Amino acid sequence: MMRFSCGAILCVLLSWPVQAATLGQDLTPVGAERAGNQDGSIPPWNADELSDQEHLQWMQRITAEAPLYTITAETMEPYREWLAPGLQKLFELHPETFNMPVYSTHRTARQPRWTYPNIERNLADARISDSGDELLVAWPGTPFPIPKSPHEIIWNHQTRWKGVFISLHLFENTVYPNSLVDSLETTIETYAAYYNPHRQSSLLNKRNLFYFSHILGPARLAGGGLLIHDTLQPIQRPRQSWIYITGERRMRRSPALGYDSPLFNSEGLRVADEIDIFNGPLDRYEWTLLGKREMLIPYNNQKMRYNRCDDPQALTPYHLSPHAMRFEKHRVWVVEARLKADARHIYPRRTFYIDEDTWSIVLVDIYDKHDELWRFTMRFSAYYEEMPGMFSSLDAYHDLKEGAYFMQCSAGEGTRFYSEPPPDGYFSPASIRKRMKR
Repeated sequence: MMRFSCGAILCVLLSWPVQAATLGQDLTPVGAERAGNQDGSIPPWNADELSDQEHLQWMQRITAEAPLYTITAETMEPYREWLAPGLQKLFELHPETFNMPVYSTHRTARQPRWTYPNIERNLADARISDSGDELLVAWPGTPFPIPKSPHEIIWNHQTRWKGVFISLHLFENTVYPNSLVDSLETTIETYAAYYNPHRQSSLLNKRNLFYFSHILGPARLAGGGLLIHDTLQPIQRPRQSWIYITGERRMRRSPALGYDSPLFNSEGLRVADEIDIFNGPLDRYEWTLLGKREMLIPYNNQKMRYNRCDDPQALTPYHLSPHAMRFEKHRVWVVEARLKADARHIYPRRTFYIDEDTWSIVLVDIYDKHDELWRFTMRFSAYYEEMPGMFSSLDAYHDLKEGAYFMQCSAGEGTRFYSEPPPDGYFSPASIRKRMKR
């Protein structure tokens, strides 16, 4: 089993906790450390000092940058303390093909200013259950900008700013060493009622997330759909789900997907609670906050946002083509999840790395029952000015033993962000059925 170097452990101890810091002063409005690091490789956060036009120009300059350096299997050793075990394993398994282009760090993340006062209110008001498995009270914003437990950090990920109402055009591919599974094309609509700008109560006792996926291709699957109504209290109010059956032209209740339920579209390389890297109940794991450290993570992947990610040239064997990747050094929270003795899940242990500026999980190391590294997940985020904020342009799920990976990406031209909620009833089974029959 891989271990962090002493330098990485020292980084954890020096940079956490930060409870003495002040939100909006020492910390950014969402709770990240505002200052850069000691050697200047991580700059201070000042994204909110720029106008929308200045920020857009900044992103255009970032897209045109060349790498500072490229890490290969031969040159990896000096950078080991900044690399997740999963990245180290990719170098070990595929030394001839895997490399990491590393760029200057840009802390581009920001979100609408109307959420900032809500985050201030959450310092006093936000509350999770005694077990930590449910989010009970929070205003529309990061619930725990100064987290005191690993549960709070994972809830920050699940409730991070992703817009109010989103429409996505997605491509999904599974790549084996010697074959490529047919690309799955879908449209997805999601509504985060948690971020309804008109919400007047901090109580979260209703359905808080609505999700609908409609399959466009291939032809043998086209027309099917999945509707999910979810809550932030998954134990008290389990998610509800329906499937649309094309031949019957009706919505039918289905068993709720969750935990390690298999997902047909990924050939078994991703399970239900890996949608959005991690989602759903926390109750099957013991969670440990390992601290905070500097790491090289995917960031500002603007080129992925604008390019079709189902390009066969990008889908190389074993891993995504490195030419499409961009890594930067950022600070991340490190949270470990170990399966409880009386619980069931195919993943006995997972280590999550959460970007401090967005609260998004960006990397995951996954271990098998022998505590050996089995799978590894990477999120390649980009900045979307329409949102505004950081959003995934591509998620890649690797099975390190099989040499296969599944990737899901958004087609830039098909992504839409709306600042207002959809009409009442838009995500009801009856509404979905009516729209699908047209």
